[in-house]
Amino acid sequence: MPRKMFAFAVALALALGACTGGEPPPAPAATPEATPAAEAPSTPAPTAIATPEATPAAEAPAPTAIPTAEATPAPTPTAAPAPEPPPEQACANGVAVEEPEARPGLVADCVALLASRDALRGEATLDWGGGLAIERWEGVAVGGEPPRVTSLDLRGKGLTGSIPRTLRLPRLDEVRLADNALTGCVPSAFEDASTHDVASLALPWCLRYDRLDATGAVAEAGGWAILDGNGAVIATWEGLRSEAATLRVHQTDAGGTSWASEFGAVSEGGLFEWRKASDCWVRYHVTGPPVRPSGGSGRWEFPVEWMTYAATGEGCTGAVGASAVLRADENAPTTVSTAEIASPVRYGPYLLAPRGWEGEIEQPALHVPSAATGGGPSGASGASAWPEGSSFVYTQNLAEARRAIPLWRDPVLPAGWTFSRAEAGTVNSPHIGYCAVYREENGYFGATICVRIPIYRPKYAPVLVADGSEAFEARMIDSHVARVRYSPSGPAHDKLLTVRVQIFDADTGIEYEAMGHDPSLKSDVEPVIAIARSLLPVAEAP
Repeated sequence: MPRKMFAFAVALALALGACTGGEPPPAPAATPEATPAAEAPSTPAPTAIATPEATPAAEAPAPTAIPTAEATPAPTPTAAPAPEPPPEQACANGVAVEEPEARPGLVADCVALLASRDALRGEATLDWGGGLAIERWEGVAVGGEPPRVTSLDLRGKGLTGSIPRTLRLPRLDEVRLADNALTGCVPSAFEDASTHDVASLALPWCLRYDRLDATGAVAEAGGWAILDGNGAVIATWEGLRSEAATLRVHQTDAGGTSWASEFGAVSEGGLFEWRKASDCWVRYHVTGPPVRPSGGSGRWEFPVEWMTYAATGEGCTGAVGASAVLRADENAPTTVSTAEIASPVRYGPYLLAPRGWEGEIEQPALHVPSAATGGGPSGASGASAWPEGSSFVYTQNLAEARRAIPLWRDPVLPAGWTFSRAEAGTVNSPHIGYCAVYREENGYFGATICVRIPIYRPKYAPVLVADGSEAFEARMIDSHVARVRYSPSGPAHDKLLTVRVQIFDADTGIEYEAMGHDPSLKSDVEPVIAIARSLLPVAEAP
């Protein structure tokens, strides 16, 4: 018998004995079901005790209340607080960001801040969370159209943590963090803010290198160099954006911080971003494991190739100069969005520009396809395959349209889809290749597949609209640079806009494109990406 019931039975027996004047009945024997020692004894409200000869409920007399002088009510258990949702979920709940589908950039800023909150505040409090509109977050200001976080003013908040190097706010114009006890280093991205008080923190910049070593030795702290394929130091801005083969840095930066442990963890596929300013930077793709050259100089080498860059800033052409600063960032994102950039960005053969950009645009240049691709004009292999006459030739013969480019695969399409027609370009058309149209199972347009060689690079599509119904992203797909166009979900969603995915193969110069016309493909880019991915050549086993 449980201890509480045992104690109650004893009390009940003593009370009955006192009322009858007789001897109290013997106490019931204790049972092996003992209450754990941590459970505090209490006297609960009286309950009916069933006996083998209990009167049926319909005939039972009303119970007589037995007063207890020291009765203590059982404590009410306190419900544990619900776990906080992850930042991605908290920022998309419609409270932190109103109409999140229509404001993906502000949702991204919300996620970045919320993911950094605990590391930044340390032992202090910071009123950021998914239950409060981001415009009302402590020290956060939102502005612009589309709206983004533009100011972070946390002066005197008692922050004792550190600034995560992964914190990125592309439209941040003002940063004020004075009168706090922050530790660590300051991410270089904060330097792009037009107004900041970082100097008052007395903290070094993260991964900042301020000494271009023209010899390439990089034997002193803070030294850096980027080398071409022959081992020569690249000394022009244009070269940094096109010829890089090796990034060489000292393991200790200009602030005296050693990054040896983190450099050793960088692997193939990682990213480094060399940055001068918000409109002058280059992002490098690490193509192999890092190495530490012999000689004990404390330097590291990373085989790299450029992946994307922004090069419209003043002084971002010509000689680099010995005082150039390498603001490295090994946490560079793999996706570039037109909602995040402030100036045109070149991503492989593609060019993205922000809405309303009226400044300089990189002009396209002619690239002649190589004979290896079978797409070269006038004398190159495959030239005889080009039809003559009009700009396009329509044909029901897919094999005929494909003759110009032998590197192709059949697309993986939904069940029931069928080939409709094909068109092949000529040597005078702005692209070399073919396109094929497929219909869905009911006969309506499903998707268009194109495989071609873009002979003008970069490719720029100045079709960005101001109402947010269209978005462009540059991203990596299976280690290939790609451009994606779609209509974001939300009030401005355009159900008629065709989702378009372009994947560029730098080894062959061929672009693989999929355009989804079927309604089932207009609200989700992933199925169209899967179609485009299925066109890529299968990598040969080593």
